[in-house]
Amino acid sequence: MSLVQQPPPVEATQSRPLPQNLASRKSSGLLKRMMSRRSSRMSALDSSSFSLDSESSMMLPPTSAVPVAPRPARFFRQKRLHCDPSSSDLMEWLQDDCPQDLLPKILAFAGPQLVAKLSQTNKFWNGVVSQEQTWRTLSEELYKWKEGDETPSCWKDYYRYNPCVPVDFPSITRALASATTHKHLQTRSIRVLLRPGRYILKETITVEANHEVHVAVETMDLPDTFNQVIEDPKDEKPKKRKKSLRKLLSCRTVDADDEDELPPEFPEPSELGMVLGKERAVLTLRCKKHNQPILKVRRGSCILRNLELRHITYGLDIWNGNAAVQIQPPLSPDEQPIPVAPMPTAVLDHVDITSESGRGVVNIDGGDLTIRNCYIHDCAATGVYVGAAASKLTIQNSDVVRNGNGNRQHRRGIARGHSGIYLEQGLAEITNSSISQNCLTGISAVSPLNAILHLSESELVSNGATQLEMPDIGTMAQRHSSTRDVHLSNVGSPRLRSALVEDVDMSSVSSSELSSDLSN
Repeated sequence: MSLVQQPPPVEATQSRPLPQNLASRKSSGLLKRMMSRRSSRMSALDSSSFSLDSESSMMLPPTSAVPVAPRPARFFRQKRLHCDPSSSDLMEWLQDDCPQDLLPKILAFAGPQLVAKLSQTNKFWNGVVSQEQTWRTLSEELYKWKEGDETPSCWKDYYRYNPCVPVDFPSITRALASATTHKHLQTRSIRVLLRPGRYILKETITVEANHEVHVAVETMDLPDTFNQVIEDPKDEKPKKRKKSLRKLLSCRTVDADDEDELPPEFPEPSELGMVLGKERAVLTLRCKKHNQPILKVRRGSCILRNLELRHITYGLDIWNGNAAVQIQPPLSPDEQPIPVAPMPTAVLDHVDITSESGRGVVNIDGGDLTIRNCYIHDCAATGVYVGAAASKLTIQNSDVVRNGNGNRQHRRGIARGHSGIYLEQGLAEITNSSISQNCLTGISAVSPLNAILHLSESELVSNGATQLEMPDIGTMAQRHSSTRDVHLSNVGSPRLRSALVEDVDMSSVSSSELSSDLSN
């Protein structure tokens, strides 16, 4: 009798079927082993170790074939790059064989984020990125600097504080954050460059800057051969959110301020004031918060240049936020202006402004506003509003037309009946401008003590009730005010001064007809 234990029958060794996930893992492992064996056999066939049988004249593998390792991945990289094997690796080629004067031009296509990461790889790339010539080339290739501009002392700082959207940063607020402290205070002058196209803003651009700090936002000056236009991929009609059963069954009056989306009766910002010549950046605000401007200057200096502003927001408060641009120092909890230094200052140069829901520009509580070569038109309320005795307004070569007609398409909108320029208090100097075809008055200077107006070489034509409303004769404001070479007429067509639109006969066409004429 044998003491060796016999193996069990084959049927007894078979286990139960494997679970599906375990079976799939085993099959995948088997597939990997099969592919590995196949690759090793193919490598053996590719090798040169073959023996030739003289009788059959066939290629046969040797009797004791040595397994050949598969080709390294570098071989396939060489074939993909179509480079010489000595310089197959692209990074090695850039370091060893590429002309050094071409490296900055190549880095311009890589983008600033990749350049920053590349500088941390080794000493070679750190040295290339640290060179001033590299940042000068980057600034030139991205059209941040051109011949004739002032040469900066540090090209790296020049590139950093002249960010381009959307190349360097995806949004304007992110670009401004590069010069902002944790307290949302700009401590370094910065100029944000925008490529032509449409930009959808989800929040207000807020400027709070220190002394001698200037914040500028402008459209880039690109050559005629550059015709890339930025279109915001998010520029789609938002889907309506489904109302809950509680809201559907609740008994309450419908308030426009409580709606989640913009009322469907509100049209898209009008296309009046289309730019002649090159395209410009168009800033459109789409925010669910109430009474939000596109730009709010609370402290320091801000410059807008060569832009189009299209404003529409919730709310009816045209004094506190429902305006395209608002210049106002911060307020205390009891809504009193807080004295700040420096006081908010804004310069609008070659800017096209319209607001479907409120005012065009508001300057109150001591701000300083300068408007040059601008076109302020088709605002639901006042085109330009100035309040508080310390506020200042300067308008040169600009047009303030067709404002104050309201937006009564919606039952809770702004009512009709507003002026082109409303000077409640403050000092206003207007030169070579057209304030025409506004709903109520062209210019209204209200306060008998503090509304001081200096108007020269301008025209006020075809306004609704009154062309020019001055303080009463004998008041302090009237004695300090002056008018010179001013053309007043109840009928007629104005001559546009801003040169941002074609000079057409606007008295005989409506706003919609003018929009179609300019677009064609």
